[in-house]
Amino acid sequence: MTSSYSPNIYLRLFFTQVLVLCLFAAALAQTEPAGILLTWQQDPTTTITIDWHTLRSDKADHKLNFRKKGETIWLEVYATEHAFPYSDRKIQRVEITGLDPNSNYEFKVGEFTRTYSFRTMPKKNDKPIRFAAGGDTSHGEMFGKMNRAVMRYDLDFIVWGGDLAYANGLKENVGLWHQWFDGIKRDLITAEGRVIPLVLGIGNHDVINHHYPASETNINKGIGMPTFISKVKKGEMEEPTNEMRLAKAPFFYPLFAFPGQPGYGVLDFGDYLSLLILDSSHSNLISGTQTKWLEKQLFNRTEIPHVIPVYHKPGYPSGRVEPGGKRIQFWSEEVLDNWIPLFEKYGVRVAFENDDHTYKRSHPLKNNAIHPNGVVYLGDGSWGVEKKKPKTPEEVWYLSRSAEENSAIIATLHGPHQHFLMINENGKIIDEYPETIKISP
Repeated sequence: MTSSYSPNIYLRLFFTQVLVLCLFAAALAQTEPAGILLTWQQDPTTTITIDWHTLRSDKADHKLNFRKKGETIWLEVYATEHAFPYSDRKIQRVEITGLDPNSNYEFKVGEFTRTYSFRTMPKKNDKPIRFAAGGDTSHGEMFGKMNRAVMRYDLDFIVWGGDLAYANGLKENVGLWHQWFDGIKRDLITAEGRVIPLVLGIGNHDVINHHYPASETNINKGIGMPTFISKVKKGEMEEPTNEMRLAKAPFFYPLFAFPGQPGYGVLDFGDYLSLLILDSSHSNLISGTQTKWLEKQLFNRTEIPHVIPVYHKPGYPSGRVEPGGKRIQFWSEEVLDNWIPLFEKYGVRVAFENDDHTYKRSHPLKNNAIHPNGVVYLGDGSWGVEKKKPKTPEEVWYLSRSAEENSAIIATLHGPHQHFLMINENGKIIDEYPETIKISP
């Protein structure tokens, strides 16, 4: 038996499929904005800040409707419009205040029909809260894998300590930011539409030439280093202005409502958690004004059970360190000299570090030695980047664990208790702190 067919049938089928795809894309464009991001500028128990991105083809509608889940009446608030640097996108931003703690809210933005939701944080930590932490997210395939891995944990929020889209502050890299926001919209919204808030710090790949005031390349090569270091040690370096910071980080500051200028800030969750988001010499000096500000914040929070610093350059690096423990980068020495004594003085228990593209957990450390009441340093920034090989605990005295892994920290806080589970992009548990006690049968 022979079969016959008409080429026209297949052409018609092809064009029908193309038409369906085009109609689907058009419908999706009407359903969702180009980008969406939730964060906080103030108390996460009663406020939320919502950004959505619009294109030239979108209707200029600045209205956001929201309501508490279960209620029938929609309330209206109106966004302010901000430029998305070097892009045809616009950022619509609104902060909603006066919300009820530990509550679920629905919202719609602009002309778009999709209903999203968020939940406010509880006023007390009498039930567990859970968040993910890490850094060096990048914008590619691994970024998506790690995002999807952490979403299995019903997170309250995510905190990233810098090096986000790896655009280096350059206008020709604006497309990397578009990809980064695409990943947020694709992977960090639940199937039911709950958007996970992000708390964001700054890293060297978020600014032009890596550091303020000199480039990392020159410092690491020793070009001009003695003069620079002597001025930093003497406190003679110029503190940056808002204009200088914006010029240094032309994307970071316009794109995100928190931490905002001057690049470091504190976010207080009721009376149980304070996240200290620090700038490890990317648009601010580590020493000087920032360190004075840090001590004041720590002094004022000695009664808070969970005070967690988050920053980019590690004081206790796992990769950029020589066997024995000598740090390769000057910036790590600056963190060690200026911030770590304050962490120890005011009873910080855990700090999140990044930048080295590895996984690490330090021993509890105090006075630059292993100490049972010391600070544990977690992280080293390998969320979405190409992973690197770290030094081992046998090579560097302060390391308790290290691994050539992409990783995220799943943090659970309940009353005074802290628990940290470290996973890779496949969801495999690669470390735990404190480790669960295993009882033999």
